[in-house]
Amino acid sequence: MAGSAHAPDAPRPRPARCAAGRAAAADFACPPFVDVEPRPGLRVPEGWRPCPQPERHWLRGASLFDGDPAGLAQLRDDTDRGGRRAWWDLDPRSPQTWHLVCLYEGLESGLTAPLPAGLRRCTRETWREAARGARHGRVVIGPDDRVRVVCR
Repeated sequence: MAGSAHAPDAPRPRPARCAAGRAAAADFACPPFVDVEPRPGLRVPEGWRPCPQPERHWLRGASLFDGDPAGLAQLRDDTDRGGRRAWWDLDPRSPQTWHLVCLYEGLESGLTAPLPAGLRRCTRETWREAARGARHGRVVIGPDDRVRVVCR
């Protein structure tokens, strides 16, 4: 592309969102999935060898903590009647640092990050279809069934 400052396949910068003449806080969201690389040390029978492939684990929920999750101060969410939507209301003026923990199917641990200042609400939405499966004794929410966690 002649005269362009961007490579053809590079993402283009988006204009900043504004509200009432000031920049709004950007959305903060859990990644929809994580890929886990296999660990070395798998014991296999003689004559066999491991065939390592990354495993994709889909987002299945989230928790919000008042401070570091190690302090175990988990906040209770508000939930709609159907249980498909839950939210936490935040005071954007509060000096408190909230930590979001994103939980993934098939994993015992999740991802955590402190929320940026100025956010007002975190929402967890779940869309489930009639056909669900189970893995390791848990209901699996996969690529056809979505969970989205966004803080704004």
